[in-house]
Amino acid sequence: MAGEQEWITVTEAAEKSGYSVRTIQRLLQDGKIAGWKPGRDWFTTLVSVMKYKDEVKMGRPKKEDEGD
Repeated sequence: MAGEQEWITVTEAAEKSGYSVRTIQRLLQDGKIAGWKPGRDWFTTLVSVMKYKDEVKMGRPKKEDEGD
């Protein structure tokens, strides 16, 4: 199974990533993380969630004080 990604539930993804279930659902609906919806429940991969989390962490540079 090397190279294959395991599909996990939204609840599992939330527990393992630190995001809320609702945040994971929103990221899936917005297409920001990989997902699969075979019925009413979403599935994603931990790799996809953590990759997104790392990209967000790099995100915007911190604001500098402009008033001085």
